[in-house]
Amino acid sequence: MGTAGRRLLPLWLPVLLLAFVVVPAGADPAPPSTPRTVLNDVHTDVLHVAYADGRLDVRTRVGDGQLVDTGTVLVQVFDTEAARPAVPDVPEYAFLGEAGAPIWVAPEVQEPSLVWPGFSTEGVPAGVLAGDEVRVNLRGVRGPGRVEVFASGPVGEPLRYLSSTDAEYASHAWPVHSHAHANWVFTALGRYVLTFELTATRADGTPVSSGPVDVTWYVGGTSAADIPVAPTTTTLSVPASSAHGSPVTLAANVSPADADGWIEFLDGTAVLGHAAAPAGSLTVSELPSGQHQLSARFVPRFTTDFAASSAATVPHTVTGGTVAPTPSYPTPTPSSVTPSPTPPGSTAPATAGPSPRASSPACVPSTGTSGVVLSSGHVDLAVRLESGRLATRVKDGTGSGAAQWRMPSEVVLHLGDAARTTVPAGPFDFLGGQGATVWQVPQTQKAGVPWLGWNTEELTAAQVTGPVTWKLTGVDGPGTAAVFEYDSFGQPKVIFNSGDGLPDVRDVAVGTHAHGNWAFTKAGAYRLTFSHTATLASGAASTSTGVVTVAVGNTDPRTLLTRTSTGCGAGGAGGNGKLPKTGAALSGVIGGGAALVLAGAALVALSSRHRLSSRHRLPSWLRHAAGRLSARRRRSAA
Repeated sequence: MGTAGRRLLPLWLPVLLLAFVVVPAGADPAPPSTPRTVLNDVHTDVLHVAYADGRLDVRTRVGDGQLVDTGTVLVQVFDTEAARPAVPDVPEYAFLGEAGAPIWVAPEVQEPSLVWPGFSTEGVPAGVLAGDEVRVNLRGVRGPGRVEVFASGPVGEPLRYLSSTDAEYASHAWPVHSHAHANWVFTALGRYVLTFELTATRADGTPVSSGPVDVTWYVGGTSAADIPVAPTTTTLSVPASSAHGSPVTLAANVSPADADGWIEFLDGTAVLGHAAAPAGSLTVSELPSGQHQLSARFVPRFTTDFAASSAATVPHTVTGGTVAPTPSYPTPTPSSVTPSPTPPGSTAPATAGPSPRASSPACVPSTGTSGVVLSSGHVDLAVRLESGRLATRVKDGTGSGAAQWRMPSEVVLHLGDAARTTVPAGPFDFLGGQGATVWQVPQTQKAGVPWLGWNTEELTAAQVTGPVTWKLTGVDGPGTAAVFEYDSFGQPKVIFNSGDGLPDVRDVAVGTHAHGNWAFTKAGAYRLTFSHTATLASGAASTSTGVVTVAVGNTDPRTLLTRTSTGCGAGGAGGNGKLPKTGAALSGVIGGGAALVLAGAALVALSSRHRLSSRHRLPSWLRHAAGRLSARRRRSAA
């Protein structure tokens, strides 16, 4: 160090030491408050389960497929007439409470003005978990009333899944790679926290768990603005004085005791540090000598849950030492809210380039069928955009991997004995009335029956304006085909019914994935013609149609597959379908009787050539072949 540096040392060293003294370690602000994502009139999978890296991952899927942290959402059940039925006076529903008592329901079937919560294990492939199932355990409920979760069975009977008070329904097993909805019933208004744990066993016998997963609900109001925010109170305890260099402990409490967030400690306007609420403390060393105004404030994790509050300022004196200038700490500014993660977009499959041409075996013409028969598993009649237009497709989720998108003409659905049932008592005249035999795809998944739903999840509001108009325009079959849903208490709501005339129309919101009952009154082959229509973002209307084929009863579904013919022409085995265009190429083909047939055909064509315009004249090689045949016949006659 030079002479100038040595002369400056006494000037900057005290400043540096003072900086280390007055800036407490860990003086970081509390994380910023954020609002919850309120779900009150959209389709959501409250528990969306995926399997990755040997563990179960649980998030919440919202509307258009966005995945968010389940702990950041709030599901609101409105206090409206549509969501507030009375417990029916039917013995099967006594588990909901006294007949006539009000209950609040997030329904199993979609109502445009209400939240539509479901479960999804579509992120769990088949074969990795024992029994191909995930168990949903309801570990606890905090709230003013009871909670019941149930669905409607094939004939409208309640199928209980989960209950906050009945230990028999503390858990329920769902098959992997599936999606389902149920009725979520609450018996009182107010805020609820439902704690779940998702468990399973890996194929190798190792247990896996999601750990506790909290889902917050609010029952009441008619909009997100009606969700109340709980007031809070913050108090601070600090000794009146301390000796310079001694540690000082700031202790704070927030009430109510379940307040979730952080306590931020301050010296004037400068942040000293923070601790977790509701009770936390911070020990600060080396406060500068002199007077301090210490305080604490509560920073809620979610502004949708609790209000912020501040404790009264507490004076504190640090004695001894050298009185330093009043420290000036930077006042933190809240960081922006990190947007929720969105699932990665799907990528289009790579298109294989042309392969080297290989020699082909001799062509053997044959006939056969193409397509698939689906007799169990998850299937959707879906619509999506392809090349900027609507396309009606079958989303085949029956396999263990990713769903396959198929043309409706490539699929035959088979409803065998497992789908056969009897019409229950009630308003079911459209199916033949009580006691009639029908074959039915039920609203809830059933083994041995294809679980057919409808799906607009591939479409987004950026692509389509308004709902998709789904229409049944025709039914070709021996009996009536009907599609209907059960309401929360097992009463049918008819969507399509070929028995009272067609077309029938249903508007389906973008982002919908739903299931209902598909019933057929007689055995045999059915072909149902559907259309999808929507207004694209460009303002243009787009319509797509598709025919769904269903084999009902003892009808062999294989006989309904598309018939194919493999010949030796275009598309046939053993050739590329192109005719040779030169005489040299033809010489290897024409021989014996084949040559005579070809030339005879040419002669017939020549006999009427005066009727052909110049642009329809036969090619020279064909005229020559006909001439040779004519000469041969003249020699034979001579």
